[in-house]
Amino acid sequence: GYQEAIEDITMRMGAGMAKFICKEVETIDDYDEYCHYVAGLVGLGLSKLFHASGTEILFPDSMSNSMGLFLQKTNIIRDYLEDINEIPKSRMFWPREIWSKYVNKLEDLKSEENSEKAIQCLNDMVTNALIHIEDCLKYMSDLRDPAIFRFCAIPQ
Repeated sequence: GYQEAIEDITMRMGAGMAKFICKEVETIDDYDEYCHYVAGLVGLGLSKLFHASGTEILFPDSMSNSMGLFLQKTNIIRDYLEDINEIPKSRMFWPREIWSKYVNKLEDLKSEENSEKAIQCLNDMVTNALIHIEDCLKYMSDLRDPAIFRFCAIPQ
């Protein structure tokens, strides 16, 4: 039922997020793992809840995870400037493996003299997020309930 799905997902999310309390996002694998814990598992849980409600099919875990990863990566990309300017300094989740190809420090991307490098890095980040788009489109095309479709299609 609902409670079991929520309990399972929140336990797994908490354990996974604890891994990243002191760990930076260095590699693309780290980035995918972090996004899985904070959003992919939400996708899995929501899919189980949608199915338990009787309105939706049970989607494969990989597809539900992709939905979460795509939305989380979109948020991480969108929130760069807000996050980098936060005081006290907030955690940043852009993987070093990507941004270090363009600048020495992640905050250097906000400098006007690095605008071309910033665009190249942004393109790299967006390209990484788009890896999940095929699963997302398939997931959304298979949704039957218009309210659930709107919830999934419009980033929060």
